[in-house]
Amino acid sequence: MNAPAKSGAKGLPTLASRSDLPPRVKTLCEILLKIARDWFSPTVDQALADIEATFFRLAERAGNSADQQRHFEALRVFKESRTLVGPRFLRSVEAHIAGIRDGVAQTSSQGVPPRTPLELVDAASLEEDLVLREIGARAEMRASEALHVFAYRFAVIAATPPQHESLPLGPAALATALGDALRGVDLDTEHRVLAYRALDRFAFGDLVRFYESINQRLRQERVLPNFHLTYRAPTTGSARTAASAATTEAAREPAADTAPAGGAQIPPPEYVAPASANPASPASASVAETPQFSTLRNLLAARRRADGEDAPSAARAPAIGRDNLQQLLAAMQRAEPANAGKRYDSQKFHNTLAVKLRRAGEKGSALALGGEEQDTVELIGMLFDYVTRNIQQDSQARSLVGQLHVPVLRVALADKSFFTRRDHPARELINTIADAGERWLDDSEADPELAAKMHVVVDELCNSFDGDVSVFEGTAHDLDQHLKLLARRADAAERRHVEAAKGRDRLDLARETARAAITGLLKNRSPTQRLRTLLEDTWTDALALAALRGGSDGPEFMDCLDIAAQLVARGDRPLGTAPGDDKLRQGAAENLRAVGLHEEEVGGLLDNLFVEAPTDAALAQLKRIDDALRAKPRLGGESPKRQPKPAPVLDDVARKMLDQVLHTPFGTWFEFVKNQQGETVRRKLAWYSPMTGNCLFVNQRGARIEDLTLELLACEMARGQARVASADRPRFVDRAWKTIVDLLRPRQTSARAGEAMA
Repeated sequence: MNAPAKSGAKGLPTLASRSDLPPRVKTLCEILLKIARDWFSPTVDQALADIEATFFRLAERAGNSADQQRHFEALRVFKESRTLVGPRFLRSVEAHIAGIRDGVAQTSSQGVPPRTPLELVDAASLEEDLVLREIGARAEMRASEALHVFAYRFAVIAATPPQHESLPLGPAALATALGDALRGVDLDTEHRVLAYRALDRFAFGDLVRFYESINQRLRQERVLPNFHLTYRAPTTGSARTAASAATTEAAREPAADTAPAGGAQIPPPEYVAPASANPASPASASVAETPQFSTLRNLLAARRRADGEDAPSAARAPAIGRDNLQQLLAAMQRAEPANAGKRYDSQKFHNTLAVKLRRAGEKGSALALGGEEQDTVELIGMLFDYVTRNIQQDSQARSLVGQLHVPVLRVALADKSFFTRRDHPARELINTIADAGERWLDDSEADPELAAKMHVVVDELCNSFDGDVSVFEGTAHDLDQHLKLLARRADAAERRHVEAAKGRDRLDLARETARAAITGLLKNRSPTQRLRTLLEDTWTDALALAALRGGSDGPEFMDCLDIAAQLVARGDRPLGTAPGDDKLRQGAAENLRAVGLHEEEVGGLLDNLFVEAPTDAALAQLKRIDDALRAKPRLGGESPKRQPKPAPVLDDVARKMLDQVLHTPFGTWFEFVKNQQGETVRRKLAWYSPMTGNCLFVNQRGARIEDLTLELLACEMARGQARVASADRPRFVDRAWKTIVDLLRPRQTSARAGEAMA
């Protein structure tokens, strides 16, 4: 082996640093790098533009402000780093090529080898690795023939045996480069996976022509110029084990300048024919195992071994065929609407399936599930156990999701991309119903129209699904449109409540200003009881109304306060006994009429305001006025007897929580503990006022919930009864797979990891 390559910028090897390579080999590598740059530069740019558009569409279609903010934040972060993604990808591609004859082709820019399926890793990293492996495997399947030829030509250049896994410019190396390109971009797993998908569509969409262009150029450079493959279709045996012979004329070609070092001979290639005539056809892809499904199967097998259980393949009965299994499940699916409203029971399903398999063979003989089918049934059962268990027990969505078990199982048996694709129609429908149950059917105020709609959607799917996944897509779209309508109604209701809360807050500030002004006016004064009552109640409303109209320093407020000061300064002298009393009476009457007193009430009140011994007729009139004032609602609907709630005493923890709340943006979701069992309910902080401490919480439908102040909220958070909900919480199916992976990790490995950490 030659000396290791020198590192270029940021530790990545470059072709320029490989002075140890023969001139001919280095020239060919530079040709390959130029072809890669010319091919991927425009396609990666197209993918980056599509990623931005995708993030923007997600933000536009978000069901709530928290999701919208999360998508916009991802868009902002991606825009800031977009110019770095393409160069990083190409630097990683060059690093793989520059690692020729050094055995470093299949490592990332960080020098991290591919993870083994049973390695303890973060669930998010595991998901990204699985997606990248899936992208590489799918690309290899689509371009298998041209890639196979390129592998042999590159083996001549690199003086190594031909292999796809460590092939620079091979699908695995390109998928690793995708991971390197996005490694420095601060995106969460959901947006990172979406970015990988876009890069796969645009950059890897036509790798056949990419490898054909490489092969054509290498032929021109006299690297195995007459090399070709000849196929022979399999005649007997399974398509998985059938192989076709390949012939090569490379042995007869003079290629001394590119021969392997040490005279090593490259063995003639063998090409295994795919099960389908077209390896990229949907039929073959639908039943092929995805990397994530393979990893889940490996974890499942490891858990069985740890528990001392036999593998499913050990069953003595012959395995049921896939078509027959689908027919058996179709019969169970058609019976599912009869179980509507019942609790999901995975054990009952397994027992029913076992009973049906015992008489599913010819003449009622017993059949069993094959290994792959058994694993699929078990994994889908674990998925539905998690989803239904994490939907509130009294929610109608719990039984509705349970009814989807059999149709989704049929999809997973036929299409293993269900385990990988976040946007798979079946996964979307499960997520939509589960999210709807959490958002719209979470309490006694559930929307009956939505509940009926969800029942119709699930019943229609159970009755009509017969293998066509587009049925899932159509029903999910139908339900999603209804949910968007509800979301628009919720947003409109929330806006109305926010405007009303702002109005109440302005009124509270104006009333507090008016109270303070009257308190200051009456300080060290002893007016009559009737005048004091008038000023503290009715006149406070008049001052608050003036403050709302023109502010506490406006002329209307100052004139109203001046009239009150003149009334207090009169002592016990009745109106009309001094110069200027007519103007004072007129101003007082205008302010009293402004807060809802009738003309007769205003006149009687002002006539007897300073009279020490009113007549019987005047007393009767004053009694009627007093009754009217007591019955009259205060400005803004406040009761005359209402006293402001005393502010709670905050300890150090509560003060820290209050500071956190004051820096919390509107639209943040909170979780409140609602009972001793620890069950929580989600509420949105739609608005708050730093001036008054008032805050508005709404539920999922935009309805106003109990009144809280910032101080009370801080105390609840300090007691652990309230907390900020996670803004980037994954969807139900994604959370389920993470939990399942954690559950299936070998106990021994987990114990050793725990001991090492201790």
